[in-house]
Amino acid sequence: MIDDADPVLDAVDALRAAGIAVAPIGDDLERWQIGDLIFSDVDVLQLAESRGLVEAA
Repeated sequence: MIDDADPVLDAVDALRAAGIAVAPIGDDLERWQIGDLIFSDVDVLQLAESRGLVEAA
């Protein structure tokens, strides 16, 4: 079975569910704004993993 889930979008959803405001920057969804900071896809995924909100890949 093919898993079509996008781990970055799962991380964004998990962060939002934890009360963290995450906003996409641009149309490509490769950059994310959290507070005054801009994060890459990898950074967002690592942030969610470090908080235990998603399982590490």
